[in-house]
Amino acid sequence: MTEYPKATYVGKYVDDSFKLAKFFRVLRKRWIVIVAASATVFAANAYYTFTRTPQYRSSAALLINNSTISVSDIQVPGLPGSSLINLGTEIGILKSRPLIEVAVSKMRQSPSANAYKDIDAGTIMGGLDIRPEKDALILRLIYTDSDPKRAREVLNALSQTYVEYSLNDRRTKSSTAIKFIQEKLPQVKQQLDKSALAVTQFRKTYNIVDPETYAASVYKMREALETRAQDLQIQIAQTQQQYDLLSRQVGKSPDAAIGGAILQQDIPYQSLVKQFQEVETAYFLERTRFREDHPNVVALKDRRDELYRLLETRAQSVVGVRGGSANIVNEPNSEIQQKLATQLFETQTTLAVNQAQLESIRNAQSEVSTAFSKIPQIQQRFVEIQRQLALDTSTYNKLTEKLEELRISEAQEISSWRILEPPLIPTRPSSPDIERSLVTGAFLGLGIGVLLALVINRLDQRIREVEEVKEIIDVPLLASIPMTEVASLSAMIGQGILPTSSYYAFKEALSSLALNLRYLGTDNMMKVIAFTSSVPSEGKSTLTYNLATILAALGYRVLLVDADMRKPTVHKLSKLSNKVGLSTALATPSPWQDLIQVGDDKGNLHVLTSGSIPPNPMLLLESNKMTALLQEWRQEYDYVLVDTPPVIGITDAQCLTSKVDTFILVAAINRSTRSGISRALEVLSTARANVSGILINMIGSSDSDYHYGYYDQYYLNPSSSKEEEPDSEVTAIDIAK
Repeated sequence: MTEYPKATYVGKYVDDSFKLAKFFRVLRKRWIVIVAASATVFAANAYYTFTRTPQYRSSAALLINNSTISVSDIQVPGLPGSSLINLGTEIGILKSRPLIEVAVSKMRQSPSANAYKDIDAGTIMGGLDIRPEKDALILRLIYTDSDPKRAREVLNALSQTYVEYSLNDRRTKSSTAIKFIQEKLPQVKQQLDKSALAVTQFRKTYNIVDPETYAASVYKMREALETRAQDLQIQIAQTQQQYDLLSRQVGKSPDAAIGGAILQQDIPYQSLVKQFQEVETAYFLERTRFREDHPNVVALKDRRDELYRLLETRAQSVVGVRGGSANIVNEPNSEIQQKLATQLFETQTTLAVNQAQLESIRNAQSEVSTAFSKIPQIQQRFVEIQRQLALDTSTYNKLTEKLEELRISEAQEISSWRILEPPLIPTRPSSPDIERSLVTGAFLGLGIGVLLALVINRLDQRIREVEEVKEIIDVPLLASIPMTEVASLSAMIGQGILPTSSYYAFKEALSSLALNLRYLGTDNMMKVIAFTSSVPSEGKSTLTYNLATILAALGYRVLLVDADMRKPTVHKLSKLSNKVGLSTALATPSPWQDLIQVGDDKGNLHVLTSGSIPPNPMLLLESNKMTALLQEWRQEYDYVLVDTPPVIGITDAQCLTSKVDTFILVAAINRSTRSGISRALEVLSTARANVSGILINMIGSSDSDYHYGYYDQYYLNPSSSKEEEPDSEVTAIDIAK
């Protein structure tokens, strides 16, 4: 047996994705369902539309006037806190039963009261609709009734009731507000006087007008006192130095005093004295800024001590040099002593004055610091009483203004609701809208019909068209066979049945398949071909038999083997005996040549029927003898066509996957299912079968792309019948031509 590469074809399961072509194909296939559903829905909608009682809708517009004075505008404790109009609240008031009952009583008191006997508040509430206009303080009143005149009268009564209620409510609100404000004003005035008195007492207590100005002046005073204290400290230090110097001079001997006077005239010595005073001043200034151990203070102190030593050295030098000539000086010492004493007294006086001033400044600084520390509390207290005074003043002013406005509003008697658009008698019914309802029913029916068709198509797994098969498999489509009236071409001729278009289409499709079998293989033509299907009754045996007949008519030596030993059919199609056959050849030593039957006149078609039904056909088909027989037949015949049982649920066909050259799957329109075809291909793939392709059988006239209807014009055209008169009998050779 020649081995051919096994092609593995795995069928795709049902493709549920949406495709436009698939969608239109479903519509074409399920057009009856769509038409029926659309017509039913449209008819039901039309019946409902034409049997409904016409309803008339009248409308009016109500303006909410926001220019009137409202008590809610007053922001004081105990009063409402919002002046904004809540349209939801307004609508709730308008739809309240008490107001509607007032309108009903007015209608019953009108001259045409008899027309409104059957109307009540509940009926009006059921037909009344109030909607706010967008971005406007306008309410649209809509009432629907079967009587157009009554619809308008109801809105008229409601509008008048609303306006009267608003006017009375407005008067009541204004009077209540005036009374409230008049009672509130004395309390607010008393609180305002109390706040003003608190401000006055504050200023008297602290003797200030503005705490901010007072705080600024205290701060400046504190800074000035600090500066003055520092200056006095410097002056006292300098004066103290001068006083000490004079004290030492006055307490010495006349010669020493003269020496001191001489030192005062010595320029280097006086320069050192000046430097010493500057360093001493700087030292005290730094002491006010830094601590004793600060580097700057330590440096100034060391410099001061050094200058003091230099002064002593200079004094000794000057006095020592001039000591030898001291006796020569004849000036009276009493005069010098008197001058030094005078200077000492003046210095002592200046020092006492400065110390007294410093003590006064220290006391003032203490008082200013105490006052400065109390400034935050004073400021906080002043802010609180000022805030309370402003609040009380504002409340009093608002109450006074609102009181005047409310009095004016009460005098004007302005209603917050006003009829902006009076209602009219409707001329056309609002419902039912016949045109819109019919159009809606048509589209709704069409949509339901399409949806129902899609659902039925989803639930119905049967194959309806060839394109469905091509979408779910990835094996080649070898041929599309149209449905014919008889199972056998030879039987049709033998029975004298007049050929039809389906006969010619069936014959041409099988003839095309017979000619294309040579192209199934690559190097060598495949000879042993097994035919199977997913489920029974798909026309597999009929196609196999008629294909064998056409191949024999074309001159090929063909062996047709019925391997369906469970439900054989080939012997019925060929009208041959089934006493012996394949089961006999496999189960007995009888030569297969003795079991062959001739199925045509030319002797090219040999038929091996199934024979008697064995207890276990699978064992016979799986046997080595079956393999040997197929090998012999491959050498003996041009084609060996094997009719096998359906592949799903029966394992007989799987026993031949390694023995035959290829398998061809047969699927029938309206009988095969999408899942069945996918499952059959999956089983064959698992058994490593070489699946060459699929045959689509029983194509109907609805599948225009694959129906051979043009044979009516070609074979059965009356004009061509006049030109050619075929013989009444058609032979097998004619079938092949």
